[in-house]
Amino acid sequence: MRTTGSSQRSQQCLRGAAYKVLVAFCSAAALGVQVGCQQTSEDPSQRSKAVPLFREVAASRGIDWIHNAGPHDDFPMPQIMGSGCALFDANGDGLLDVLLVPGHCPPESLQEENSQVRTAVPLFLQSQDGMFVEHTGQSGMVIRGFGMGATTGDIDNDGDVDVLLTTSTGPLLFTNNGDATFEDVTGAAGIESSRWSAAAAFTDYDRDGWLDLLVVNYVDYFPGSICEDGVGNRDYCGPLSFTGTTDRLYRNLGADGSPGAFHDATIPSGIVTAVGKGLGLICSDLTGDGRIDFYVANDMEPNRLWVQQENLTFVDEAPIRGCATDIHGRAQASMGCVWTDLDSDGRNDILLTHLRGENNTVYRQVAPGLFADQTGTTGLGAASLDFTGFGVATPDLDCDGFLDVVIANGRVKRAPLLNPVPASSHWAEYAERNQIFFGSNDGLFQQTLPRDEPFTKDARISRGLATGDIDNDGDIDVLVVNTNGPCEIFENIVPKAGHWLMVRAMDGRKKRDAVGAMLTLVCKSATWRREVQPNSGYQSSHDARVHFGTGEETEFEYVEVEWPDGACEIERFEGGPLDRHILLIRGNGSRGPGG
Repeated sequence: MRTTGSSQRSQQCLRGAAYKVLVAFCSAAALGVQVGCQQTSEDPSQRSKAVPLFREVAASRGIDWIHNAGPHDDFPMPQIMGSGCALFDANGDGLLDVLLVPGHCPPESLQEENSQVRTAVPLFLQSQDGMFVEHTGQSGMVIRGFGMGATTGDIDNDGDVDVLLTTSTGPLLFTNNGDATFEDVTGAAGIESSRWSAAAAFTDYDRDGWLDLLVVNYVDYFPGSICEDGVGNRDYCGPLSFTGTTDRLYRNLGADGSPGAFHDATIPSGIVTAVGKGLGLICSDLTGDGRIDFYVANDMEPNRLWVQQENLTFVDEAPIRGCATDIHGRAQASMGCVWTDLDSDGRNDILLTHLRGENNTVYRQVAPGLFADQTGTTGLGAASLDFTGFGVATPDLDCDGFLDVVIANGRVKRAPLLNPVPASSHWAEYAERNQIFFGSNDGLFQQTLPRDEPFTKDARISRGLATGDIDNDGDIDVLVVNTNGPCEIFENIVPKAGHWLMVRAMDGRKKRDAVGAMLTLVCKSATWRREVQPNSGYQSSHDARVHFGTGEETEFEYVEVEWPDGACEIERFEGGPLDRHILLIRGNGSRGPGG
């Protein structure tokens, strides 16, 4: 039994201050909510004997870049925490380009706040033949300090994708001139800060049609700190060695006639009331009341769910909503995070990656806005205990209609039982292999280890991970940044179990991707819901287009889009055959139920 997206989303549009969790939960139960394909997927265990699932193609397609983490004699903490990456169309030609966040600037840039030492940000533009051409020197993007993450979005509604980079010495904002050249507008935009910024996301939290910005800061770091491992050897400091900091919320002033300028709303919003050590971020409606909330994944501290109130203020409700700590009430070392429907029940869940010795955690949404740590029933817990997870994403790799999980792993501390190795092998002590899990119709994930699989075979210190249809062939490819190692592009060659649809939802009036829009794909016997959410995982930005795997379905009846700004507006776009890319432009569909 299934429910169409229109009924569920129209109910959400009608919720307001009188919204009641119990009533909504009972309504969903009465409808028998179940979203997703009902076919039986291929047994993932058989893939362990199959051909590789990915082909690594970075160098062969023109990206021969190695992340430079810099000298490790002093074990600077930012060195082991970066870096991220981004997949986005930098020059408007319809092809995904690759941005790689550099890891290191010379030491003087870390010691001197006003140092002018800079490092260029690698940018590779994709050509029509699928090759990449380096555009680093022409882009105009440079950073100082250690590079952390990349966030993309059109902040001035001019049709070009802009870039925010997080670093150990604060965020940097670059506006796109339309030709993949960028201008540093950090000061002019009003977002200057010297704090270690980690995750960030563009989101329209006030629904005025202009993308706002939340920057998650990590710790109050100072260079030169000395830390040791459990047996007295010098090692990287952890978050417990430093105090936390406040995150920063910036409201876009575009509606007031100043596009691309921001007002610091940290104090009036209430975000200032708490400090943390944030590394991951979700910006979405996590409570089902139609307002954007913020979920911040903290390192060794309880996570925060900033629930938006009626007056654009926020209150942390993570403890009462069940997503602050694990099932035992313990704060974990949260890094990457994803907000998606892991068990195909029509409600999004939270997936977090964690430190070696902890399990990655799944907070299932058991009722609207209420969560429970149900990691033990997912297959994602025990398999993660020997790894430190950072980048994470949930693409449907085989198009069977069920989400899969890819995780980028790499230690931040030496393994307790390993003896120190020679200095020339410093980085080998922190390397781990990555992981792939295939999903099924019961919400259970199974780790898959094919022989000679490029994504999982070699141990590296993987950090940033971004997903997207890089070659526009209808399946999802993966970009990974490795600390002091090569960038890798993993081309998806997974044997397909079904069909697909790739959707770009665009607001023609604002000339940009409709970040935050909810898409509902309705086929004859199944329904899927996905959100336009390019900024997620760990310090990385993904393809803004939404990919649906549809299993045995060959046609779709329609797609409904709930647009993310203004009054609640649902628009329906009529269907057709699958296995293609489609563009949905606001105003070109028909008014959907509840819209």
